[in-house]
Amino acid sequence: QAAISSQAPGLPGVRGKMKRALAVVIVGLPFAARAGHVQQTPMERVAGLMQQLKSRIEADGMLEQQSYDKYACWCEDIMGRKANDITKAKEVIAEEQQRIVKLKAEIASIGSEITQAKKDIAANIEAQREATAVRDKEHEDYAAEKTQSEQCGGALEAAIKVLNGAGDKKKAFLETLQEAQLLSVVDGVRSVFARPAVVKTMSEKDMQVVQRFLEHPDEFVTGRGGSGSILSAMQMSNNPFGDYAPQSTQIQGILKGMYDTFVADLERSNADEAEAQKSYEALMATKQKELETLQSTMQQYELDEAEKAKELSDSKALLDDTEDQLEADERLFAEVKAGCADKAGEWSKRVQLRTQELHGVGEAIRILTSDEARATFQSATTTFAQLSSAVRRAAPRAQLAAHAAKVAKLAEKYHDVGLAQIATQLRNGGHFDKVMAAIDQMMELLRQEEQD
Repeated sequence: QAAISSQAPGLPGVRGKMKRALAVVIVGLPFAARAGHVQQTPMERVAGLMQQLKSRIEADGMLEQQSYDKYACWCEDIMGRKANDITKAKEVIAEEQQRIVKLKAEIASIGSEITQAKKDIAANIEAQREATAVRDKEHEDYAAEKTQSEQCGGALEAAIKVLNGAGDKKKAFLETLQEAQLLSVVDGVRSVFARPAVVKTMSEKDMQVVQRFLEHPDEFVTGRGGSGSILSAMQMSNNPFGDYAPQSTQIQGILKGMYDTFVADLERSNADEAEAQKSYEALMATKQKELETLQSTMQQYELDEAEKAKELSDSKALLDDTEDQLEADERLFAEVKAGCADKAGEWSKRVQLRTQELHGVGEAIRILTSDEARATFQSATTTFAQLSSAVRRAAPRAQLAAHAAKVAKLAEKYHDVGLAQIATQLRNGGHFDKVMAAIDQMMELLRQEEQD
């Protein structure tokens, strides 16, 4: 009984205490009550109980070892997985940080391209506006010049027709020509020569003739007056055949040359206008294509910028989530590592205590089963002399009652129905076989509950 008490503290928890209490009850039962159960000496009975206790301690150790092995395996697995998760999270964080820097640079570059594209588009639109303004001004000048040229040409053509009629039918012409018509022709020619560009292209001699015509148009159709005589003489001197040329012929030649010049200039202006319009249209078509290309390019830049901005937002969100997850994984890893280390220390201490417990139980068994112990117990039955004998039957019942009270206290303390039933059997003086069977069932139940 002393050997059992010295080793019992190694049993864990409440169930261990119950097992120790039952062991004490078993050992403390009177030998007389157990005599009918097993035909063994007290020493052999105690040694057998000690051997059973050792076997049960070893069995409990194996179950606890299995449980700890599972726990250690879980620690290794969870720490391995978390270590792998932490490594991957750090890799993701590094990659996303680099990606964010790259995306920011790309977005800044695209922003510069968009700014330049907007400038190019504005420059293109301004160039088209300026080209259109120049073309409109050129066309406006052309239209005004064309109108003036046509008016001048019409005036010269009318004057030529009037003067041409005076050469063949001078008298008839002078008789039928109205003064208003002549003045109208002269006014038209005067408007032509009022243009500085026309004056610059004429010789001084032709200009004198025209000026004289504008001042005295009748002299060029009647042949009278000094001036007419002078002109006639000049015409005759310039005529190699000596034929007489009326004064209207000279002015007609001058006006005809001017008319041809106006017509040629008008045709050239028309051709230049057509070429300028064609060039303008070609320029505008080119500028429009350039504008469309610039606008398409800018749209692509804006689309790329939006995609990069979304990628940047996603990368930032992923970075934040990964950092949070990394923090949680590192915290869990540290907690699991510390917990597993604590459990490992507890388990090492637990193994040491069990080893000591088994050593104590084994030493008790060795002492009880040694040859010296056998000889001591055998000599005890022959060495002592019996002086008297007396039958005292109350003692076993009193001992059973005492043990029943102990078991009842255990049942009340742990609220266990099985212990209460054992106490009742002991109190009623039940057969020892039944009591031992009930105790064995209780011990088996306690082991199963500990295993669960």
